[in-house]
Amino acid sequence: MQEDEFRQELCCSFDAPNSGTYYGALMQQAEAEGRITSVPHEPGLRVWTAWDLGVDDSTAIWFVQISRGGEWRFIDYIEDSGAGLDHYARLLSQRPYVYEMHILPHDAAVRELGSGRSRIETLHELGVRPTRIVRQHSVADGINAVRMVLPRAWFDAAKCAAGIRALRNYRREWNENAQTWRASPVHDHASHGADAARYVALGVREEQPAPLAIDPMETGAWGGSRESATSWMRV
Repeated sequence: MQEDEFRQELCCSFDAPNSGTYYGALMQQAEAEGRITSVPHEPGLRVWTAWDLGVDDSTAIWFVQISRGGEWRFIDYIEDSGAGLDHYARLLSQRPYVYEMHILPHDAAVRELGSGRSRIETLHELGVRPTRIVRQHSVADGINAVRMVLPRAWFDAAKCAAGIRALRNYRREWNENAQTWRASPVHDHASHGADAARYVALGVREEQPAPLAIDPMETGAWGGSRESATSWMRV
């Protein structure tokens, strides 16, 4: 029995994350360490966005700032459904952020049969630039990339409330016949925010594969430098 299962079933713990969740324990750790709090936008750092694009489904967008010391600050989150790309482009333009990169899933480059245009072309026309298409990775690789990020992540509790719920509840599918967890995740309300988190973790990793070294001399309010991350992440 896994530790989470033991705490739930035998210790009657209501705080233990569901044993089928991918990030439940890491999000619980973030809350215990005070990293789910008020995280203000730092004007000296550019903002990365990562999109999970839906058609009839929901679209989710994470807004992330990365300090020179390697902190990931999830400062904002959007999730909506039944709206066109112009809706999301307008929401981005209304925010006071200077954008480093907009990270999109690989299928954003696929041309629509009706219009003959891809969604990335539409976003470019709407002024959403610069963009990057994430290479196609396995879901397991993306989940591992997020797990590497979460111990260094801070979340704005108010602006990112829906995204935080998605990360907490993203879980494996249960195999009733075998009484065990499948390798694949459930596609439900938590999928969109969790998928967008996978894309930002993978996209930044592709931009800057080398791990960041934390400089103990940095004295920013978050334990990291306040200088812009553009110099070491831009292609």
